[in-house]
Amino acid sequence: MVFIISSRRRTVASNAARAALEAAVAALLAGGGAALVWRAPADRLGIVVGVFVAWLASSVSAGALMAAKERSTEAFWWAFGAGMALRFAALLALMVVTVFDKSLSAEALLLSYSFGVLSCLLIEYRRIRLK
Repeated sequence: MVFIISSRRRTVASNAARAALEAAVAALLAGGGAALVWRAPADRLGIVVGVFVAWLASSVSAGALMAAKERSTEAFWWAFGAGMALRFAALLALMVVTVFDKSLSAEALLLSYSFGVLSCLLIEYRRIRLK
């Protein structure tokens, strides 16, 4: 019994790692597209920060969703809500950062975060399916 549970955890962990890797590729593509539009150093820094935060939030959320999916449907929906709340909190934090830190481009930061989240959500949707 312990071995079976351990095996499930390894499977969930490896699936979460694969999803994080795929999300990193999608986030890099979104960041690369944004880098074609914004070329100033402050813009580029904003793109890097926005894409990294989007990838981090998506990876944490995907891992939580995969682990919760193994438990129950109710746990899955709680994890889904927590993932959405995490993305919203990250967006609010980035908005506050752009108010106080003028070395970052607000437009590049927030738009790269938004498109990074959208591209990573596509990876999450592909990896996580309800039965």
